[in-house]
Amino acid sequence: MLNTESALSHPSFPAQAELAYLHGQPHIRAAIRAAAADFLVVEELNFTPSGAGEHILLQIEKTGQNTQFIARELARLTGLRVRDISYAGLKDRHAVTQQWFCFKWPIKQELDWQTWQIEGANILQMVRHYRKLRLGALKRNHFTLRLTQVSDVPALMAKLPSLEAGVPNYYGEQRFGLAGGNLHLAERLFQGESIADRQLRGLALSASRSFLFNQVLSARIQKGHFQQLMAGDVVQLNGSGSIFPVTEPDAVLQQRLDSADIHLTAPLCGEGKALVSADAALFEQQVLAPWQHWVSGLELLRVQVGRRAMRVIPESVSATVEADTVTLQFALPAGCFATSVLRELVSYRDIARDLVQMEC
Repeated sequence: MLNTESALSHPSFPAQAELAYLHGQPHIRAAIRAAAADFLVVEELNFTPSGAGEHILLQIEKTGQNTQFIARELARLTGLRVRDISYAGLKDRHAVTQQWFCFKWPIKQELDWQTWQIEGANILQMVRHYRKLRLGALKRNHFTLRLTQVSDVPALMAKLPSLEAGVPNYYGEQRFGLAGGNLHLAERLFQGESIADRQLRGLALSASRSFLFNQVLSARIQKGHFQQLMAGDVVQLNGSGSIFPVTEPDAVLQQRLDSADIHLTAPLCGEGKALVSADAALFEQQVLAPWQHWVSGLELLRVQVGRRAMRVIPESVSATVEADTVTLQFALPAGCFATSVLRELVSYRDIARDLVQMEC
């Protein structure tokens, strides 16, 4: 077993704050999540429920509870297994979140959901649908973030237009667990330790791929290639999962990149054919060389290779000001992190996470 103390001090485990900033580390300071209501997330599904069918969709607003807790409670209330409860995405515990849950229920059998009591949660609505809600079935998430103790409100407001050009699409620190615990778990896994718990194993694999992605993205920013095509790059069409390789950059492709019609991508390491080639492939290999045992481990464990856009452009950005408090509103595509947008604007203190660290 890997020694936990040595893993914590691993020199190649950079903290989230050490990742490159697109426009330099901001000097503005602020606090977030002084209360759960300061961080509101509302899911938007990528389909319209049919209103009929053998599956129940419940929209639930939860406060101070994680997604798995709600799934377990729904299993208890329905008499189903936890694995029979599905959802489109995981949501942070330290927030107020509105998300959808689903389970199969006979059409002619009544469901007395209005009487259910779930700690820290309210059921907002129920609707039937003809098929199961699957992980990732989201179009976007809508965020309302209340920043308090903002050190320079005018400077923050002046920076908002910069979001229109996009920000680095980093995976947020919550992907890596408390004190990077999911990364330490990944290191144990890649050192050959067996992890029987499927959920923990999945968290470790997801965290490791996210970590490697962040390293490549940060290196691209440092080298001035965040919005500059390299030979062999793989790009993604805006608003689509479609990707295609770039053999040789040209003015037309660069213009499409500048206008956000396409986005550069970085690797989600795993088994399969890598479309990246030439200079871009060499660059990624050099960045990931210290973590080759992770790259090889993901391949051996048959995690499917993929690509992820390096840039995300927040939608519908707005802000309101009251004294030293700024309330931001914006939307992001599914799988993107609001804290990655926030870190480009302010150096923030996450009060909820600080309290969790102190409790531990």
